[in-house]
Amino acid sequence: MEKSRYAVVDVETTGLDPKVERVVEIAVVLVDEQWVVDSWSSLVNPEMPIPARASQIHGIYDEDVAQAPTMEALEAEILARCDGRIVAAHNARFDLSFLPFLASHDSLCTMQLARRAFPRAPNHQNQTLRKYLRLDRDPHIAKLDAHRALADAMVSAHILIQALQKTVA
Repeated sequence: MEKSRYAVVDVETTGLDPKVERVVEIAVVLVDEQWVVDSWSSLVNPEMPIPARASQIHGIYDEDVAQAPTMEALEAEILARCDGRIVAAHNARFDLSFLPFLASHDSLCTMQLARRAFPRAPNHQNQTLRKYLRLDRDPHIAKLDAHRALADAMVSAHILIQALQKTVA
């Protein structure tokens, strides 16, 4: 396996359009070679109401983010965590569209990587791969709720690790 360093990111948002919607939660999971070495997450005040349809998916409501920092306030922290790393995300086009300040980093999409590494998976969505790869055997992953930034970033990090191991083997 290539000795690379990755920052696996995931965002939960108020909607799908990065031109008008905002981040309500972000997570960064650091991977060195084949090991998760650190994780961090924060709720984010989107400075706009969270639509009910979005809250139904991720379970984050206006009152949860009322006292949270804004994305602008978190930008330096996120950049520091991603410094010197390849930024990865599952469906990277979506997540990274909400994080334009990471555009100068090399990036990769764990969904595209998984399509090549695990062609027999029923589909290549994050939670399907979580089951297909039996990631819940790890009790730290098993206790994480899907559709929260840290859980999804952690699952994506483990998809990345297994996909890289498989493609190098």
